[in-house]
Amino acid sequence: MLNLNRVNLSTEPINSAINDAIERAEATAAELPRGYLGASIVGHGCARRTQFDWWIQPVLTARTREIFDRGHYFEERARQQLIAAGFKFAPPEALAFSAAGGALRGHADGIIHGGPDLPGAYVVYPFVWEHKCTNAKNWRAVERDGVEKPFPQYAAQISLYQAYLDVTNPALFTVTNADTCERLHLFVPFNAERAQLWSDRAVNIIEATRAGELLPRAYDDPEDWRCVLCSHKKRCWGLP
Repeated sequence: MLNLNRVNLSTEPINSAINDAIERAEATAAELPRGYLGASIVGHGCARRTQFDWWIQPVLTARTREIFDRGHYFEERARQQLIAAGFKFAPPEALAFSAAGGALRGHADGIIHGGPDLPGAYVVYPFVWEHKCTNAKNWRAVERDGVEKPFPQYAAQISLYQAYLDVTNPALFTVTNADTCERLHLFVPFNAERAQLWSDRAVNIIEATRAGELLPRAYDDPEDWRCVLCSHKKRCWGLP
């Protein structure tokens, strides 16, 4: 007789036991806070979150670490495919910048200084290259709206790279759809005002943090969806 009862194998003891063991092992691998503010976290809408991201030792789940590793994998795959297509990348030492006495730093995914003929596309070398990996929903959002509307933090990051690396030609932003492995390539023009805005914001965050000042929350309701999704919600809203 067929057993038509549905089962949920994720609730089985063996699954829970092994995943718990993995989580305990991952908890011991938490990275220490960096001594500098990274360009990749400057662009969050909430300055307090940026402070926490910078100075609070992260406790990441095994799944979150896998998502980060997935991004690194797709970044390297995209880089190798671009190289195979004829694009020429600057050496790694050309990709890093340091500002504000070393308190603000960043490392671009690449700078491309040459490439193949691209009929119908207007390309000016050199340009900054940045890669991100997203789920299908977010990939479609970038395809529809560009970078800044769905991901202002990525737009801020790119602007800082363009400004501080002095590569102000339109940057190439590559997004990999993790669900389908499709890739989207688009140019992001340099916006000097945006770069200055985020540079000033970074300096303000650095100065406030060094002075022991906790910056205000960007949102006034703990049930705001941006707070709900923030990994620092409990810590942030538990403070007076």
